[in-house]
Amino acid sequence: MAIKSPTKIFKSGNSSAVRISKDIMDAAGLKVGDKINVTLNSHDGSVVIKAADTDNKAHDHFSEILNQGLDEDQAILDFLKDK
Repeated sequence: MAIKSPTKIFKSGNSSAVRISKDIMDAAGLKVGDKINVTLNSHDGSVVIKAADTDNKAHDHFSEILNQGLDEDQAILDFLKDK
């Protein structure tokens, strides 16, 4: 599916900005405030905007998640060590 939405680059403070239509935002699952990655394809000059990978919650709490899993499995581990 391709959704085209002609727009212009405009000035926003000391930067440049692009408006993204509601249709494209909805189709991409984006909302205002989301983190994105903007990538230039040097082969054809295209610019790609994708949602940034925000599923880092497991990385942020890895020790906590690991300890919780070990606590939950401790009874099984204790049983198996005697076998």
